[in-house]
Amino acid sequence: MTASDDSFIDQLRQGFTNAGADISKGLVLAVSGGADSVALLHGVLQIWPESRSSILVAHVNHGLRGQEGMLDAELVRRQCELLDVRLKTYAIEPLALTSLTGKSLEEAARDERYKFLAGLAEQNEIAAVVTGHHLDDQAETVLFNVVRGTGIRGLRGMPFARKLSDRVSLIRPMLEVPQTDIADFVSKFSIPFRNDASNTDPAFTRNRVRRDLLPYLEREFNKSVNRNLASLAAQAGEAVELLDSLADQILLESMLEQQSMICRLNRRLLAKWPVAMIRHVMSVLWIRQAWPRQRMSSAHFQRLAEAVCSDDSVRVDLPGGVELNASGDSFRLMRNCHVTGD
Repeated sequence: MTASDDSFIDQLRQGFTNAGADISKGLVLAVSGGADSVALLHGVLQIWPESRSSILVAHVNHGLRGQEGMLDAELVRRQCELLDVRLKTYAIEPLALTSLTGKSLEEAARDERYKFLAGLAEQNEIAAVVTGHHLDDQAETVLFNVVRGTGIRGLRGMPFARKLSDRVSLIRPMLEVPQTDIADFVSKFSIPFRNDASNTDPAFTRNRVRRDLLPYLEREFNKSVNRNLASLAAQAGEAVELLDSLADQILLESMLEQQSMICRLNRRLLAKWPVAMIRHVMSVLWIRQAWPRQRMSSAHFQRLAEAVCSDDSVRVDLPGGVELNASGDSFRLMRNCHVTGD
Protein backbone atom coordinates (compact mmCIF):
# COMPACT_ATOMS: atom_id res chain seq x y z
CA MET A 1 0.00 0.00 0.00
CA THR A 2 1.32 3.43 -0.95
CA ALA A 3 1.42 5.65 2.10
CA SER A 4 -0.39 8.97 1.93
CA ASP A 5 -1.96 11.54 4.16
CA ASP A 6 -5.37 9.96 3.40
CA SER A 7 -4.00 6.55 4.44
CA PHE A 8 -2.88 7.90 7.80
CA ILE A 9 -6.11 9.79 8.46
CA ASP A 10 -8.28 6.82 7.46
CA GLN A 11 -6.31 4.47 9.70
CA LEU A 12 -6.41 6.93 12.59
CA ARG A 13 -10.18 7.34 12.28
CA GLN A 14 -10.61 3.54 12.20
CA GLY A 15 -8.32 3.21 15.22
CA PHE A 16 -10.58 5.46 17.27
CA THR A 17 -13.49 3.24 16.27
CA ASN A 18 -11.57 0.09 17.24
CA ALA A 19 -10.79 1.62 20.64
CA GLY A 20 -14.44 2.51 21.24
CA ALA A 21 -13.59 6.19 21.79
CA ASP A 22 -16.32 8.80 22.21
CA ILE A 23 -14.90 12.10 20.94
CA SER A 24 -17.90 14.00 22.33
CA LYS A 25 -16.50 13.52 25.84
CA GLY A 26 -13.21 15.20 24.94
CA LEU A 27 -9.67 13.88 24.60
CA VAL A 28 -6.41 14.27 26.48
CA LEU A 29 -3.66 13.83 23.87
CA ALA A 30 -0.27 12.74 25.23
CA VAL A 31 2.24 14.60 23.03
CA SER A 32 5.95 14.08 23.62
CA GLY A 33 7.15 16.02 20.59
CA GLY A 34 8.12 12.93 18.59
CA ALA A 35 6.78 12.28 15.09
CA ASP A 36 4.11 9.83 16.23
CA SER A 37 2.56 12.09 18.87
CA VAL A 38 2.59 15.27 16.77
CA ALA A 39 1.03 13.28 13.92
CA LEU A 40 -1.66 12.19 16.37
CA LEU A 41 -2.33 15.82 17.33
CA HIS A 42 -2.54 17.09 13.76
CA GLY A 43 -4.51 14.05 12.62
CA VAL A 44 -7.13 14.45 15.33
CA LEU A 45 -7.60 18.12 14.41
CA GLN A 46 -7.99 17.17 10.75
CA ILE A 47 -10.66 14.59 11.55
CA TRP A 48 -12.56 16.66 14.16
CA PRO A 49 -11.70 20.34 13.60
CA GLU A 50 -14.90 21.36 15.38
CA SER A 51 -13.76 19.60 18.58
CA ARG A 52 -10.69 21.78 19.16
CA SER A 53 -12.09 23.24 22.37
CA SER A 54 -12.61 19.77 23.92
CA ILE A 55 -9.04 18.64 23.24
CA LEU A 56 -6.35 19.02 25.90
CA VAL A 57 -2.69 18.31 25.08
CA ALA A 58 -0.54 16.90 27.87
CA HIS A 59 3.26 16.95 27.77
CA VAL A 60 5.36 15.15 30.39
CA ASN A 61 9.03 15.92 30.93
CA HIS A 62 10.59 12.85 32.56
CA GLY A 63 13.60 14.82 33.77
CA LEU A 64 16.04 12.37 32.21
CA ARG A 65 17.31 14.32 29.18
CA GLY A 66 18.18 17.76 30.53
CA GLN A 67 18.21 20.43 27.81
CA GLU A 68 16.83 18.01 25.23
CA GLY A 69 13.74 17.50 27.33
CA MET A 70 13.25 21.25 27.61
CA LEU A 71 13.48 21.59 23.82
CA ASP A 72 10.83 18.87 23.44
CA ALA A 73 8.52 20.84 25.74
CA GLU A 74 9.15 24.06 23.81
CA LEU A 75 8.27 22.42 20.48
CA VAL A 76 5.01 21.09 21.91
CA ARG A 77 4.21 24.50 23.37
CA ARG A 78 4.73 26.21 20.01
CA GLN A 79 2.61 23.63 18.20
CA CYS A 80 -0.27 24.04 20.65
CA GLU A 81 -0.07 27.81 20.34
CA LEU A 82 -0.12 27.58 16.55
CA LEU A 83 -3.04 25.15 16.54
CA ASP A 84 -4.93 26.99 19.28
CA VAL A 85 -5.32 24.01 21.60
CA ARG A 86 -4.93 23.88 25.36
CA LEU A 87 -1.71 22.52 26.86
CA LYS A 88 -0.81 21.17 30.30
CA THR A 89 2.79 20.26 31.12
CA TYR A 90 4.19 18.22 33.97
CA ALA A 91 7.75 17.48 35.14
CA ILE A 92 8.38 14.30 37.10
CA GLU A 93 11.36 13.12 39.15
CA PRO A 94 11.67 9.37 38.48
CA LEU A 95 14.88 9.02 40.49
CA ALA A 96 12.97 10.03 43.61
CA LEU A 97 10.10 7.73 42.65
CA THR A 98 12.25 4.60 42.50
CA SER A 99 13.37 5.04 46.09
CA LEU A 100 9.74 5.11 47.18
CA THR A 101 8.18 2.45 44.95
CA GLY A 102 10.94 -0.12 44.48
CA LYS A 103 10.26 -0.06 40.72
CA SER A 104 12.76 0.45 37.94
CA LEU A 105 13.38 3.96 36.64
CA GLU A 106 11.44 3.27 33.43
CA GLU A 107 8.51 1.63 35.20
CA ALA A 108 8.26 4.31 37.89
CA ALA A 109 8.32 7.10 35.29
CA ARG A 110 5.67 5.36 33.18
CA ASP A 111 3.37 4.83 36.16
CA GLU A 112 3.73 8.45 37.26
CA ARG A 113 3.06 9.63 33.70
CA TYR A 114 -0.17 7.66 33.46
CA LYS A 115 -1.19 8.78 36.94
CA PHE A 116 -0.80 12.40 35.85
CA LEU A 117 -2.67 11.81 32.57
CA ALA A 118 -5.56 10.06 34.32
CA GLY A 119 -5.78 12.80 36.95
CA LEU A 120 -5.72 15.51 34.29
CA ALA A 121 -8.55 13.80 32.39
CA GLU A 122 -10.65 13.43 35.53
CA GLN A 123 -10.13 17.06 36.55
CA ASN A 124 -11.36 18.18 33.14
CA GLU A 125 -14.17 15.59 32.96
CA ILE A 126 -12.60 13.93 29.91
CA ALA A 127 -13.13 10.20 29.42
CA ALA A 128 -10.11 9.26 27.27
CA VAL A 129 -6.33 9.69 27.27
CA VAL A 130 -4.81 9.09 23.82
CA THR A 131 -1.24 8.06 23.00
CA GLY A 132 0.57 7.75 19.66
CA HIS A 133 1.81 4.15 19.95
CA HIS A 134 1.88 2.69 16.45
CA LEU A 135 2.18 -0.67 14.68
CA ASP A 136 5.99 -0.73 14.85
CA ASP A 137 5.82 -0.02 18.59
CA GLN A 138 3.43 -2.94 18.94
CA ALA A 139 5.71 -5.31 17.03
CA GLU A 140 8.69 -4.14 19.09
CA THR A 141 6.80 -4.66 22.34
CA VAL A 142 5.74 -8.20 21.44
CA LEU A 143 9.23 -9.22 20.30
CA PHE A 144 10.87 -7.57 23.32
CA ASN A 145 8.53 -9.51 25.60
CA VAL A 146 9.39 -12.76 23.80
CA VAL A 147 13.13 -12.08 24.12
CA ARG A 148 12.95 -11.34 27.86
CA GLY A 149 10.67 -14.32 28.53
CA THR A 150 6.93 -13.88 28.57
CA GLY A 151 3.61 -15.64 28.84
CA ILE A 152 0.53 -15.11 26.71
CA ARG A 153 -0.08 -11.70 28.28
CA GLY A 154 3.22 -10.47 26.89
CA LEU A 155 2.20 -11.68 23.43
CA ARG A 156 -0.82 -9.42 23.69
CA GLY A 157 1.41 -6.38 23.51
CA MET A 158 -0.55 -3.17 23.96
CA PRO A 159 -4.36 -3.22 23.73
CA PHE A 160 -6.33 -0.60 21.78
CA ALA A 161 -7.96 0.44 25.05
CA ARG A 162 -7.63 -0.16 28.77
CA LYS A 163 -8.82 1.51 31.94
CA LEU A 164 -6.59 4.07 33.64
CA SER A 165 -9.18 4.69 36.34
CA ASP A 166 -12.88 4.14 36.92
CA ARG A 167 -13.69 7.17 34.78
CA VAL A 168 -10.82 7.33 32.29
CA SER A 169 -9.65 4.99 29.51
CA LEU A 170 -6.28 4.92 27.76
CA ILE A 171 -6.69 4.47 24.02
CA ARG A 172 -4.14 3.82 21.28
CA PRO A 173 -5.83 4.50 17.92
CA MET A 174 -2.57 4.23 15.91
CA LEU A 175 -1.72 0.61 16.79
CA GLU A 176 -2.37 -0.55 13.23
CA VAL A 177 -0.60 2.42 11.59
CA PRO A 178 2.92 1.66 10.31
CA GLN A 179 5.65 4.15 11.11
CA THR A 180 6.22 4.79 7.41
CA ASP A 181 2.70 6.21 7.07
CA ILE A 182 3.33 8.48 10.05
CA ALA A 183 6.61 9.69 8.54
CA ASP A 184 4.90 10.42 5.21
CA PHE A 185 2.12 12.34 6.94
CA VAL A 186 4.40 14.66 8.93
CA SER A 187 6.60 15.14 5.86
CA LYS A 188 3.69 16.04 3.57
CA PHE A 189 2.43 18.71 5.95
CA SER A 190 5.91 19.84 7.09
CA ILE A 191 5.01 19.14 10.72
CA PRO A 192 8.01 19.74 13.01
CA PHE A 193 8.99 17.07 15.50
CA ARG A 194 11.94 16.04 17.63
CA ASN A 195 13.92 12.80 17.76
CA ASP A 196 14.76 11.31 21.15
CA ALA A 197 18.39 10.17 20.94
CA SER A 198 17.88 7.86 23.93
CA ASN A 199 15.64 5.68 21.71
CA THR A 200 18.74 4.49 19.87
CA ASP A 201 20.96 3.92 22.90
CA PRO A 202 22.19 0.28 22.53
CA ALA A 203 22.53 -0.02 26.30
CA PHE A 204 18.79 -0.75 26.43
CA THR A 205 17.55 -4.13 25.18
CA ARG A 206 14.36 -2.61 23.76
CA ASN A 207 16.41 -0.25 21.62
CA ARG A 208 18.47 -3.12 20.22
CA VAL A 209 15.25 -4.96 19.37
CA ARG A 210 14.06 -1.86 17.50
CA ARG A 211 17.35 -0.96 15.84
CA ASP A 212 18.87 -4.38 15.10
CA LEU A 213 16.58 -7.38 15.60
CA LEU A 214 13.37 -6.25 13.88
CA PRO A 215 15.17 -4.88 10.78
CA TYR A 216 17.16 -8.13 10.55
CA LEU A 217 14.01 -10.26 10.70
CA GLU A 218 12.32 -8.06 8.12
CA ARG A 219 15.32 -8.19 5.81
CA GLU A 220 16.25 -11.85 6.14
CA PHE A 221 12.97 -13.64 6.92
CA ASN A 222 9.74 -11.75 6.30
CA LYS A 223 9.18 -8.16 5.17
CA SER A 224 5.77 -8.25 6.90
CA VAL A 225 7.18 -9.25 10.30
CA ASN A 226 5.93 -6.08 12.02
CA ARG A 227 2.37 -6.52 10.80
CA ASN A 228 2.45 -10.25 11.59
CA LEU A 229 3.61 -9.59 15.15
CA ALA A 230 0.84 -7.02 15.56
CA SER A 231 -1.68 -9.56 14.28
CA LEU A 232 -0.38 -12.10 16.80
CA ALA A 233 -0.85 -9.49 19.52
CA ALA A 234 -4.48 -8.97 18.53
CA GLN A 235 -5.23 -12.71 18.66
CA ALA A 236 -3.43 -13.12 21.98
CA GLY A 237 -5.43 -10.19 23.33
CA GLU A 238 -8.71 -11.97 22.60
CA ALA A 239 -7.50 -15.07 24.43
CA VAL A 240 -6.27 -13.03 27.40
CA GLU A 241 -9.66 -11.38 27.84
CA LEU A 242 -11.31 -14.78 28.20
CA LEU A 243 -8.64 -16.06 30.59
CA ASP A 244 -8.76 -12.88 32.69
CA SER A 245 -12.49 -13.31 33.22
CA LEU A 246 -11.99 -16.85 34.51
CA ALA A 247 -9.00 -15.79 36.64
CA ASP A 248 -11.08 -13.10 38.34
CA GLN A 249 -13.62 -15.75 39.35
CA ILE A 250 -10.90 -18.08 40.68
CA LEU A 251 -9.38 -15.28 42.75
CA LEU A 252 -12.78 -14.37 44.14
CA GLU A 253 -13.35 -17.96 45.27
CA SER A 254 -9.87 -18.59 46.72
CA MET A 255 -8.94 -15.24 48.30
CA LEU A 256 -8.74 -15.34 52.12
CA GLU A 257 -7.08 -11.98 52.72
CA GLN A 258 -6.21 -9.11 50.40
CA GLN A 259 -4.41 -5.87 51.24
CA SER A 260 -2.07 -3.65 49.24
CA MET A 261 1.06 -5.48 50.43
CA ILE A 262 -0.25 -8.93 51.28
CA CYS A 263 -2.49 -11.59 49.78
CA ARG A 264 -3.42 -14.92 51.32
CA LEU A 265 -5.20 -17.55 49.25
CA ASN A 266 -6.59 -21.05 49.75
CA ARG A 267 -3.86 -23.23 48.27
CA ARG A 268 -6.09 -26.28 47.86
CA LEU A 269 -8.78 -24.42 45.94
CA LEU A 270 -6.14 -23.02 43.59
CA ALA A 271 -4.53 -26.43 43.11
CA LYS A 272 -7.73 -27.80 41.55
CA TRP A 273 -6.98 -25.86 38.38
CA PRO A 274 -4.45 -26.79 35.65
CA VAL A 275 -0.96 -25.37 36.04
CA ALA A 276 -1.41 -23.16 32.97
CA MET A 277 -4.49 -21.57 34.51
CA ILE A 278 -2.77 -21.05 37.87
CA ARG A 279 0.06 -19.21 36.10
CA HIS A 280 -2.48 -16.91 34.54
CA VAL A 281 -4.27 -16.37 37.84
CA MET A 282 -0.97 -15.27 39.38
CA SER A 283 -0.32 -12.79 36.56
CA VAL A 284 -3.79 -11.32 37.03
CA LEU A 285 -3.18 -11.06 40.77
CA TRP A 286 0.05 -9.09 40.15
CA ILE A 287 -1.90 -6.66 37.98
CA ARG A 288 -4.74 -6.29 40.51
CA GLN A 289 -2.17 -5.60 43.25
CA ALA A 290 -0.22 -3.15 41.06
CA TRP A 291 3.00 -4.99 41.95
CA PRO A 292 6.09 -4.53 39.70
CA ARG A 293 5.96 -6.90 36.73
CA GLN A 294 8.95 -5.74 34.70
CA ARG A 295 11.20 -8.60 35.89
CA MET A 296 8.47 -11.18 36.48
CA SER A 297 9.05 -13.67 33.66
CA SER A 298 7.05 -16.74 32.71
CA ALA A 299 9.55 -18.80 34.73
CA HIS A 300 8.59 -16.90 37.89
CA PHE A 301 4.87 -17.48 37.32
CA GLN A 302 5.62 -21.16 36.62
CA ARG A 303 7.42 -21.35 39.97
CA LEU A 304 4.37 -19.90 41.70
CA ALA A 305 2.10 -22.45 40.03
CA GLU A 306 4.39 -25.29 41.09
CA ALA A 307 4.32 -24.00 44.66
CA VAL A 308 0.51 -24.02 44.59
CA CYS A 309 0.44 -27.66 43.46
CA SER A 310 3.15 -28.87 45.85
CA ASP A 311 2.39 -30.58 49.16
CA ASP A 312 5.61 -29.19 50.65
CA SER A 313 6.24 -25.94 52.48
CA VAL A 314 7.71 -23.47 50.01
CA ARG A 315 9.43 -20.11 50.38
CA VAL A 316 10.48 -18.09 47.32
CA ASP A 317 11.87 -14.57 46.88
CA LEU A 318 10.46 -12.92 43.74
CA PRO A 319 11.31 -9.71 41.83
CA GLY A 320 9.87 -6.48 43.16
CA GLY A 321 10.38 -7.47 46.79
CA VAL A 322 7.58 -10.06 46.82
CA GLU A 323 7.99 -13.08 49.10
CA LEU A 324 6.01 -16.31 48.80
CA ASN A 325 5.34 -18.53 51.79
CA ALA A 326 3.20 -21.61 51.18
CA SER A 327 2.40 -24.15 53.85
CA GLY A 328 -0.53 -26.52 54.19
CA ASP A 329 -3.63 -24.85 52.77
CA SER A 330 -2.16 -21.35 53.02
CA PHE A 331 -0.55 -19.56 50.07
CA ARG A 332 0.72 -16.15 51.19
CA LEU A 333 2.34 -13.42 49.10
CA MET A 334 3.82 -10.40 50.86
CA ARG A 335 5.59 -7.43 49.31
CA ASN A 336 8.34 -5.34 50.89
CA CYS A 337 7.88 -1.95 49.18
CA HIS A 338 11.36 -0.77 50.25
CA VAL A 339 13.15 -3.23 47.97
CA THR A 340 14.68 -1.45 44.97
CA GLY A 341 16.17 -2.47 41.63
CA ASP A 342 13.19 -4.40 40.26
